[in-house]
Amino acid sequence: MMVQIKRDTLNRYLQSLFGFETDIHEYSLPKTSPLYLAEGYQFLLITMQLTKFIAMGPVTQEYRLPTLVKHLSKVVQLTGLPCALVFSLLRTQQRSVLIQLRIPFLVPDAQVYLPFIGCVFTEKKRSTLPLPEAMAPGTQLVFLYFYYLKSSHAVTATDLAKHLKLSKATLTRAISSLEQLGLLTVTSEGTKKLLSPASTSNHKLLEAAKPYLQSPVLKTIYLSEKPTNVLLGGMLALASLTSLSEDSSDGSYVIPRRKTNQQEFQKISKQDFLDFGGFPVEIWKYDPTLLVPSKTVDIISLLLSFTGEYDERTEQALQTLKESVSW
Repeated sequence: MMVQIKRDTLNRYLQSLFGFETDIHEYSLPKTSPLYLAEGYQFLLITMQLTKFIAMGPVTQEYRLPTLVKHLSKVVQLTGLPCALVFSLLRTQQRSVLIQLRIPFLVPDAQVYLPFIGCVFTEKKRSTLPLPEAMAPGTQLVFLYFYYLKSSHAVTATDLAKHLKLSKATLTRAISSLEQLGLLTVTSEGTKKLLSPASTSNHKLLEAAKPYLQSPVLKTIYLSEKPTNVLLGGMLALASLTSLSEDSSDGSYVIPRRKTNQQEFQKISKQDFLDFGGFPVEIWKYDPTLLVPSKTVDIISLLLSFTGEYDERTEQALQTLKESVSW
């Protein structure tokens, strides 16, 4: 239910429904308000003719519907103004519960229930697919792109497809999944589809995404010769990014799956590698070179690639990396 309220979008939507001017400004709760309210929501003060009310959108996915309702009641007590919850997506059952409780709500460009002004429903058909147990590789690549994106400007779907070298079908599925998970905000500007992360806080984005992230490693192969033009992964990357001492048997290098057909490799068996040495190479499900300019893979993907149990020195190095990204 995490949502980033875009004032322009909300303003246009309310004016199109009610036909009169709407004034929308950022709003701060009184200084004596509980921290979980002040930091857990984005607040907007909306004036429609002679009526003022507060729109409040949760900035985390931690809150369930009963908690949101309790928080709304608390904000009403603190401000003395009517309040409406703002969602990016609202299921039919959730909507029914809110209406039964007479809790005002807004879903920009889709649904609105404001009993203190009027009541309008316009429901767009949305995908009712269940939430994924884990992100598909293309979806995870798109999420990580926005996680590392330093600009606050929205990105067009066309530009994103070109940059990440994704097919239209793969990108469409990725956008749908991330929007469904509350990690991506999608708006329209003419014929363009504009994409931006649902929160400006990387920590909040990562916390919301972690249950769905998976290891990028498809498999590990072993080569007799050191590969060229590849990123460091595994222990090599961990040693490069921390104070961990690199061992001669540590690996590995990383090659994305889509590039495996573009190179010829002198493969050896794992037993030959253990007996005579060689170079372990991880084949990844997506291309980490598209995320950050570095000699190593990105930190989030690196952490996800470590899925087993490790010795104390490795665990300490992994913990250092986790702390660097507020894991």
